[in-house]
Amino acid sequence: MDAKAYRWLINELDKWRVPVDLLELRKRGPEVFDALVEILEQGQLSARQRANALRALSDLCMKRGALLERSTALERIAKTLVVGDEQELREVAARVLVHQFWRQEYHAELRQLLSAEELKSLLDRAEALGLSDEARDYIWSSFNRDSARRRFHIRHAANADGMTLEDIRRAAFEPVFASFRSLLGDEIYELAQAKQDAVQADMLRGLIAPDSGWDVFVAVVQLHVVGFVAVKVDPETLIGEIGLNAVHPAHAGHGVGTRLYEYALGHMKRAGARVATVATGGDASHAAARRAYEKAGFHAAIPSVWLCRLL
Repeated sequence: MDAKAYRWLINELDKWRVPVDLLELRKRGPEVFDALVEILEQGQLSARQRANALRALSDLCMKRGALLERSTALERIAKTLVVGDEQELREVAARVLVHQFWRQEYHAELRQLLSAEELKSLLDRAEALGLSDEARDYIWSSFNRDSARRRFHIRHAANADGMTLEDIRRAAFEPVFASFRSLLGDEIYELAQAKQDAVQADMLRGLIAPDSGWDVFVAVVQLHVVGFVAVKVDPETLIGEIGLNAVHPAHAGHGVGTRLYEYALGHMKRAGARVATVATGGDASHAAARRAYEKAGFHAAIPSVWLCRLL
């Protein structure tokens, strides 16, 4: 960064309780982030300048690429400042660390940077050194909320979830497809059912596509996606439909499916649906799914039997 740009940056950081011009910072490119890190680590700034620099770094971390490199640098600095001598810096650094902790949920490459245990230890030390009531309430309420979300929560599926959802689908439906083969016999299964089972992976990819018309929600336990459900509401008929869904067998029997279905039903109601539908198999491999649907309130049913024979 040239001398003129450096002077401009210091002037921005010297503003008293006025937000740094973040839009201008972003326009100046990634070298601004590097310059902020360098001058923060040199320790030649006032507490006010360092607090503004830390806020700017947090914003730039969100807006530009190189997530892992920038987040690593930001957390290294924030971990130092959160237990430093300046109260204002401790409060800003604590807020930044809690926010970074939250961001890890959505970026797999960041998840090892800051554990809940390490963050709690840092926040405890920062509080012991003195935080304002406002900062303390914000920091601990945010940390507790994010920690709770990490134990179990449901969110929209993201493109980055694709491979994980496929792993869950494959593991969950393997015994179902084996049941179909057993019921039909090898020859009929290969002729009548195998192709349909094989294209289920393509169906899943289509469901999470932006223009699919479906909403796909995932269940997250301790930062790991363990199940999913696809939901669609027809705005004309006001019929809501639960489509392809699965819970990884390692997490079956713990209520994940039921909570996904309850969430799906709530989504349907908010979208104006008047009735909810779901289709499932009547064979033994679908018994757990039927119980979960019934637990979610699906009781009215039209039994169906699919019959096959060789020609």
